[in-house]
Amino acid sequence: MTALPPVTFALVYPTEPGNAGAAARTLTAFGFRDLRLIAPAARPGHRDAALAVRWGRETLRAAEIVTAAEVPEMLAGFDEVWGTSARVGRHRKLISPAAAVAEYRHHRPGRLLILFGPERNGLDRAWLDRCHRLIRFPTSGGPLNLAHSVTLMAYELCRRSIAEPARAQASGLPREPAAPGPSRPTADGPPRPVSDAGAPPRPATSQQRREILARTEAVLAALAYPSRVLKRHPPEAYLAPLRSGPLSGKQARWLLGLLTRLEQQLGLE
Repeated sequence: MTALPPVTFALVYPTEPGNAGAAARTLTAFGFRDLRLIAPAARPGHRDAALAVRWGRETLRAAEIVTAAEVPEMLAGFDEVWGTSARVGRHRKLISPAAAVAEYRHHRPGRLLILFGPERNGLDRAWLDRCHRLIRFPTSGGPLNLAHSVTLMAYELCRRSIAEPARAQASGLPREPAAPGPSRPTADGPPRPVSDAGAPPRPATSQQRREILARTEAVLAALAYPSRVLKRHPPEAYLAPLRSGPLSGKQARWLLGLLTRLEQQLGLE
């Protein structure tokens, strides 16, 4: 099972019924369980529990209620604090979730707290000044729902955690030694390994296929593909072979390495 980073999600002054339950449900789905509710308008009730459904109810029940007076002490317990916001300023730099998570996973600063502001106005300046980094979701039609923002952030953290081991293999880093193959007895000594040079290549794993598909779709989206000129070449024409076509483990590692280079060039890291 993939080890997830020590991340806590906090909803600041949530007012809309059900957002806590929806957040608990999505966090549980991605493997996160630490949810804080900072001075909520009301404690989680029946609607929150209904939206959490059975998979997220334990996370919702365990969610810690933090009062305004307890906020300084809570913040002191984390190594880094992020805020999700669309507010810009002279001293504020907004970056994408993918870039922030990539840097976090690279430096591994320790316990991370991610703040999500009130539904109507988001985090105010006082809260933004408490953050080490500000995350902006690249939307063009208006702000996201609070629970949707939590989902996107949890997804990016989970995706990065799953992708890193595969990238290590694609980059040529040491891998686990292969299991010993069959041996053939000899007349003058112990059995000798049988060469598998003529054996068929090992197929790509289902996890490799899922990662290649997800990252390929992300690259195509970043390129706004297909363009008007390339309408006759839909992305599905390229994704279908990746789903079920012949693909060896070696080819999968090569594709993952290529995707890493593309992501770097597109600023998706």
